[in-house]
This record gives sequence, C-alpha cells and structure tokens, in this order.
Amino acid sequence: MSQTQQKVPFISVIIPIYNAEKFLRQSLNCVVSQTLNNIEIICINDGSTDASAQIVAEYAAKDSRISFFSQKNAGYGAAVNHGLDMAIGKYVAIYEPDDWIEPDMYEVLYKAAEADNADLVKADYFKYWSNGNDKYETIAKKEDYNKVFTPSPEVYISNIWGSIWSAIYLNQMIRDNHIRLSETPGASFQDTGFIFKTNICAKRVILLDKAFLHYRQDNSASSINSKDKIFCVCDEYDEIDKFLQTHNLRQWQNLANRKRCEAYFWNLERMSPDNRKTFIKRVKPFLLKSKKMAADGAFSLSVKKIKKLTLLEKSEDRFLRYYRIRDFLHKLRSII
Repeated sequence: MSQTQQKVPFISVIIPIYNAEKFLRQSLNCVVSQTLNNIEIICINDGSTDASAQIVAEYAAKDSRISFFSQKNAGYGAAVNHGLDMAIGKYVAIYEPDDWIEPDMYEVLYKAAEADNADLVKADYFKYWSNGNDKYETIAKKEDYNKVFTPSPEVYISNIWGSIWSAIYLNQMIRDNHIRLSETPGASFQDTGFIFKTNICAKRVILLDKAFLHYRQDNSASSINSKDKIFCVCDEYDEIDKFLQTHNLRQWQNLANRKRCEAYFWNLERMSPDNRKTFIKRVKPFLLKSKKMAADGAFSLSVKKIKKLTLLEKSEDRFLRYYRIRDFLHKLRSII
C-alpha cells in the first residue's frame, strides 16, 4: 500500500453540531474511542450559542483526527453538506451529537462493506432514554440480513428507509450521484431525502442484525410541534421528486409517493391538534390522490390507512375528530 493510500481515512465521520453541550462529550468520547482508528472526525459547528464550540476545540487539540469548522447557523442540512464537502474517507458516516455508539461500530460496518464491496452498510439500532432504557429496533426481516442485495422498486426492504446514523455510505456513490441534504432551516426531516437517495442509488447494500448506535429519545429539541416546521416533510418529498426527475429515476416514483403518504400519516399522529388542522389543509389533495393510486395498483397501503383516507374523503372534520379522540385515549392510557 502506498503512502498516499495509507493517509486516506477508512471512514469520514460527520458530526453536525448545534447547541449540543449537554450530550456532546459523551458522543465525542464514543467516536474518538472507536476500535477502527483510521477515521477522520469532521465536526461542523452550526452557529452554536452554548459551549459546544469550546468542547469540540478541546477535543480537537488532543486528537489530530478531528477537523473543526464553524459556520453561521444555516441548519442541519447545510452543516452535513459542509461535512460532505470536506470528507475524504472511502466511506462517510453521519453521527448526531446527542447519540452515542458502541466502540466497535465503525470497525464492524467497515469490514462488512469491504468484504462485499458494498455501497451502503446499515445496522439495527437502539432507541435510548437517559433513564437507561433501551429498545432494540430492527431494520429488516430476519431473512434479509447479512447478505448483499440491490434495491429496486420491486425488491426493497421497507424499514431501511430510517436510521441515517446507523450506517456508512460509499463516498464515491454520494459524489457521483450528487447526493445532498436539503438546506432548509433548522433540523426537520432533512435526512429523509438523503436516506431515500442513498437507498435507491446504492447497487450493493448489506444490512446487519446487530445494533451499535443508541438513538436518544428524550432530547427536548423536537421540531414536530414547531408551527414553522410542520411543512418541512412536504418540502423534503418535493425535493425527492425533483431528484428522481433530474436523475432519470422515475421508476422509483410510486415508491416515493407511498413513502410520502406514510410520512404524512406519521406526522399527523405526532402533531398538536392546531398544527394537524393546518397540516391537513395542505396535504389533503395528495392523500386523496394516494388513495386512488393505491386502488389503481401503483402501490399498496394498509387497510387501516385506506379506512382513514376514506374518512378524510367523506369529512375532514370527522377525520380530525378521529385524531382528537386518539390523542385523548393515548393520554388516558399513559395515566392509567
């Protein structure tokens, strides 16, 4: 191996940081202690107003693998894109500063990628709460793990559409396909487009039936109840549609429509009643269109979703009332 080759990191780990001082030391401790030593750690400070920049500077002074860049606050997508521009590793990983990872995560993912010349390797993960509770989350059926497959509109693994952070991605694939995150304000759904684009552009994918990443659930910085961000998921799927068109990948459009429909329902379940009423005004035309597309065989929807769409078709008020009752019952169960 040449001296130049030796200098190329196996993985570029991109950490977009905004006001993350509460959990940042734990996250950085995990990444600098990885058993895979030949990595570069790219920290992008997105205009933090807390002590995040000072903490990263402290770690960078002690570890030459850490590169530290600061920018004016431009949002999660812009911060990750900055990191992608800087990344020189063979593979790229995105690591959020409120999560934490097992010591061998990147070594296991890297070895799996190298063994089978993979464009994307993704693992299961844990949902994590600060009280010590972990919930193991699978990303595929048992028979879909630990083998190479090529995603297609006909053959895909539905659960791999989540978990941007429990994976590594071939850097050349990202560059060749001009894959970027949407640079919308804040941190709301910008990973949605990245996940979709990488999944459909990857030719060789491996899913691992082991979890390494602990995805924090009790960080109070949630975006779903921010009124100025409730339409970000709509914008993200508009960007996906544009990507499919400009890259001549229209064969994926039916799947994109299905994922958009599922994302809208997922958001409806998490929104406050006021935001839900505003949101449904915008997404109702697409939801009703998706019911017809499913009926025409473009994609499948669950019986439960079809029933909800039928209710929406008959009465928007009754549709919203269903969610208000659902919210009430959910709160009641949490009390009992």
